[in-house]
Amino acid sequence: MTSNESKLKASEIQRLKPRVQANKPNISKSQNIDYLDDIFDKLQNVPFEINRLDYYGNSIPLGAFCFAVSFILYGFYESKIIDKVDKFTYSILFLFGGIGQITAGVFEYIKSRTFPTVLYLLYGIYFITFFLFNYYKDENVLNKDSKKVYFGSWAFLSFPVVVASFKINVIYILQNISVCAFFVIKCIGECQEWDKLIKEVSGILEMITGFSSLYICFSQVLNEHFKRVVLSCFPINKKNEIDIDVDNLQNNNI
Repeated sequence: MTSNESKLKASEIQRLKPRVQANKPNISKSQNIDYLDDIFDKLQNVPFEINRLDYYGNSIPLGAFCFAVSFILYGFYESKIIDKVDKFTYSILFLFGGIGQITAGVFEYIKSRTFPTVLYLLYGIYFITFFLFNYYKDENVLNKDSKKVYFGSWAFLSFPVVVASFKINVIYILQNISVCAFFVIKCIGECQEWDKLIKEVSGILEMITGFSSLYICFSQVLNEHFKRVVLSCFPINKKNEIDIDVDNLQNNNI
């Protein structure tokens, strides 16, 4: 082991000491010190893998909430529940759908979690471009032919996310199939100039997408907070890269 690796291991052990102390609250201070010394002496002599996930909170609820709010809000408009979209609505799409999702995606990237990184960065960019195109629509930023290419491109980009979600859980499958279908419907509607298809059907798909994502947000928050499965997303595999590992939370001691 190099000197840098030794220093890194020592600093990591020091960082974990408060966790061990918190997991053993009923033993005396002198016993606690002996216990810690014994544990960390053993750790110095075994391979030690640093888990960078411990340094950050769970950013999936942020991304899922921003994803949900944006699709639900605009789905209200396209489903005719709201008659007119104002600048405030577009600002929500920009801040939540754009900035919020990109922020979550960056933190997922730092934690080396590929699927949520791609998911939130991809749709964060979508909402920013969607905001710009609609906020300045009076200036003919996006013409009819450009809209066809725009929504067709997003339908193509969203398809690999659908395929990847089949390894995660049922709620992600529902969410990503509905958002992919939304882009396909928007593209077909623009090509055929079917206003009813664009508005009503795509609005329903947006609502399905939004509420699915909201369910993911609540399940992540509640499962992690209560350290057990309160809301299940029905995982395809028991353990995957983005679901909360409840067993690990319940037995989180050294």
